[in-house]
Amino acid sequence: MEKIDIIEGLLYVAGDLGLNEKQLIEHVPITREQLYNEVEKFNKPHLLISYHDDMFYLTTSKSMEKYINRLLSDKPKGRLSQASLEVLSIIAYNQPVSRSDVEELRGIASDGPVSTLVNKGLIKKTQVEDERANYFVTTEHFLQVFGLKTINDLPEQEDEKEQEEMELFFNSLQTEEKND
Repeated sequence: MEKIDIIEGLLYVAGDLGLNEKQLIEHVPITREQLYNEVEKFNKPHLLISYHDDMFYLTTSKSMEKYINRLLSDKPKGRLSQASLEVLSIIAYNQPVSRSDVEELRGIASDGPVSTLVNKGLIKKTQVEDERANYFVTTEHFLQVFGLKTINDLPEQEDEKEQEEMELFFNSLQTEEKND
């Protein structure tokens, strides 16, 4: 495999974060001079390797902009259904929790909402020692979306006022997901 192909692959995986010069030199392996020569010679239609200071990024060409914008505008809105919000609330406050526990609390099958939440990266499956069933817990992405440092920062469920705050909190996901 050519060094430029390795550089391209690494930058693709790094995404918007990019990689710095040191990381590329360490993982390719390549000298600093070779790195810049390879980047200057990079020639793929509609893909560019750009760099600023010591950070490198794989980007698309300007001619791809209209196609990318079209794709992004077709992206379904990130809103969660009421059922998904209910399931998310149950999991957040009772984790780890099995699918059957969620369904028992809701009184209805929850396959769809659970699948939606897994696909959005808000919950994930986990194993509990000495248990056969899969259990669900919230993810780091869940904490980021809700601006929480830890799961302990969730609002308490003590009285009606706090219950209303909790509903507002989970409804804010609809606003957060719209902005993503």
